Amino acid sequence: MIGVMLTHRVLLAVLVSGSLSLLERSSASQPVPSFPPLVDGTTLSYRQKLTGALPSPGRELRWTLSVRGKTVQLDARVRSCPAPPLAKSGPAQPCTQAFGKPLVSYRGRLDRRPYGLELWLSTEQPSEGFPSELTLNCLRSVIGVLPAGANLLPGDACKGDGPPPRWQPTTPRDVGVWHCAVKDESNGPWNGYQVVGPLVFAAGAGVEWIYVNNDCAGQEGAFRLPSEGS
Repeated sequence: MIGVMLTHRVLLAVLVSGSLSLLERSSASQPVPSFPPLVDGTTLSYRQKLTGALPSPGRELRWTLSVRGKTVQLDARVRSCPAPPLAKSGPAQPCTQAFGKPLVSYRGRLDRRPYGLELWLSTEQPSEGFPSELTLNCLRSVIGVLPAGANLLPGDACKGDGPPPRWQPTTPRDVGVWHCAVKDESNGPWNGYQVVGPLVFAAGAGVEWIYVNNDCAGQEGAFRLPSEGS
């Protein structure tokens, strides 16, 4: 009996050791996401796109966050973009319209908290659809981001008689971001309709939130990497 118990313990130790080894190899193949620094001299950007058959043309909003000491500036610029094709294949038309001058500019201060950051912002020239004051609570987060050019394949988003809408490619990768929720406003995903929505800032070229509204062919949003030159 003692020999059997020892054998079971040895087998258990081997199984645990093997499982840990697999976990170590799995985690080693997926690097830990790094978070963008919000320090003096930082400039980060984030895009929100509303596209599809409804409305037409689509709308793209670009946010730029600049940090200078404890002073921060948040600018919002807008442009119109063509809708992607409803066909199951074929790339979306490139958006060639340039971003104009800021639609609205906020200035304020940045306060560092143990849990993250708070941004207190206001503007002297509010624009329609944008509040005169913004309070952002920013936390380090990890989000799944689709590759650049990922699009929503049409399906049945209403009755459900056919296949559901689906993103292609479907495999996201983890990206470290500052997820900035807007105080006193819906924390739901931005859909382009009178909601500033959460702002998400990543390093480098950043990320974009694309919301596709093709009525019953698909109404969904997802984070994806921005295309080069867009």
